[in-house]
Amino acid sequence: RSRCPEPMAESQKRRRYDRQLRMWGEHGQEALERCKLCLVNGSATGTETLKNLVLPGIGSFTVVDGAVVTARDLGNNFFLDESHIGRPRAECVTAMLQELNEHVRGSYVNDDVTALLESNPFFLDEFTIVAATQLPEPALRRLALACAARSIPLVNLRAYGLAGLVRVAAGEHVVAEGHPDNTPSDLRVCAPFPELLAYAESRFGGADSLSANERKHIPYVVLLMQAVQAYKDGHGGALPSTYREKQAVKALLSAQAEKWFGVLGAEDAINFEEAKAAVNTALAPPSVPGDVRAVLEAAQGHVEAMRPSSEDATSPSSVDANSASNRTFWILAAALQRFVNGEGKGALPLLGTVPDMTADTSSFVQLSGVYRDRAQAEAEAVHAHVQSILTGLGHPASWITLDQTRSFCKNAHTIQWLRYRSFEDEYTPATARVKHIASLMDEGPAASFYLLLRAADAFHSQYNRFPGAMDNDIESDVPLLKQCAHQLLAELRTQASTPLAIRDDLVVEMCRYGAAEIHSVAAIVGGVGSQEIIKLLTSQFVPLNNLYVYNGLDGTSITAEV
Repeated sequence: RSRCPEPMAESQKRRRYDRQLRMWGEHGQEALERCKLCLVNGSATGTETLKNLVLPGIGSFTVVDGAVVTARDLGNNFFLDESHIGRPRAECVTAMLQELNEHVRGSYVNDDVTALLESNPFFLDEFTIVAATQLPEPALRRLALACAARSIPLVNLRAYGLAGLVRVAAGEHVVAEGHPDNTPSDLRVCAPFPELLAYAESRFGGADSLSANERKHIPYVVLLMQAVQAYKDGHGGALPSTYREKQAVKALLSAQAEKWFGVLGAEDAINFEEAKAAVNTALAPPSVPGDVRAVLEAAQGHVEAMRPSSEDATSPSSVDANSASNRTFWILAAALQRFVNGEGKGALPLLGTVPDMTADTSSFVQLSGVYRDRAQAEAEAVHAHVQSILTGLGHPASWITLDQTRSFCKNAHTIQWLRYRSFEDEYTPATARVKHIASLMDEGPAASFYLLLRAADAFHSQYNRFPGAMDNDIESDVPLLKQCAHQLLAELRTQASTPLAIRDDLVVEMCRYGAAEIHSVAAIVGGVGSQEIIKLLTSQFVPLNNLYVYNGLDGTSITAEV
């Protein structure tokens, strides 16, 4: 039922996965290749999701599906053809998906997931993550409880007519590399370190004696440092913090440019213009973002929980790869907290990157080296704390390398600790986030589709079919679905005074869908779902927390935490 993949040479891997290696690096690729994914149901949504994970090279997958292929499957699932009709769907899609990447192991189980978990309660133990598709609420809740008991992330995907849904439940998840769109400014202009001060003094301490061309190539970092110092000298040592005070620094820069180049010549001093443009960001004092502070405050508690409580406690060598990854994160976070409270004096380690700026080559290269060397020195200080923590835990010093610490420090501004609400929290009226759901109702039909999907599942539980599944049932099913929706809303209203209402035309639309799984919607849901799975596996980029709803009526979507 599975095919053993051929080993891939390192050069072959680099050629094959070049684009994604540039995105999430070799360590991210290794995390993908350790993945053992369980896909529940080889539906169109399921195969679209799995396709996007097989191509970049996850380690292995298992399809759990008790259905056989029907003619209806051929209309929306590109991984099935006429020769598959009447055969187990799990077997057929597994064979087709494996053809996409011979280095990924694939297997299947011809059984309904609920029956499988009843007959083999330990089935899920071997998996890294579970992706469930097209499951009605009762089956989903049973699967979610099984995953939560094993701390296995669960991603639920649904394509229903022109509505789509992705729901992530990952318990606790850590983000080691956030990959923000904009790198934060970390030039330490207001609190320059000794090496930066020495550089500015040695290269530009006698700027008045430099030629006009040389002055126009002074890096703007140095110009800002000089302007800030001039401001401090005139304000009793106080740093500029308010908008008006920063405008005063800009005025000092303008005055210096006019002194050196005259009124007309100052307009051509690009480095001074760069300095004035950077005032608002570069003059901000070093700070620890709120998300990062939450991680640091929790780090020591997580480290203490790692300490062996008995002689037969789990040793680091026996910890599985995903647990080891989380342990590494929290140990690094605890070391980072010690650094911030100690050597960092309240600041995170220096990023060590310098933006492009007007400067001569020699000055810029030397300035870049000053920042790089300081960043490496601070990373080494963090690593010293890492080694101390490892020793206290009885772990070998080699368990976390200096390169790992450097990478962590480089991304320290973006680390996060996400805590996901469970499906039970979401579906239980007493703990449902009713006010939040109500606030989304004004953003279009997407929030209503979220509630109608739940109402359709209630309809299925009551009538053993979905509303509108047969053409001649559409009109008669509208009042029945409306009744299910009203009952759901009534249960939710008991927990909040906020009014909840669903438009009648959307109820009719839901009945018209007849639970059809349209391929275009399945492709969108599968694309979003696979993207979130990759984020969870690599601990890179910030994953969805926790709901995405797609509205195919007008091509819009919403995200929410339900």
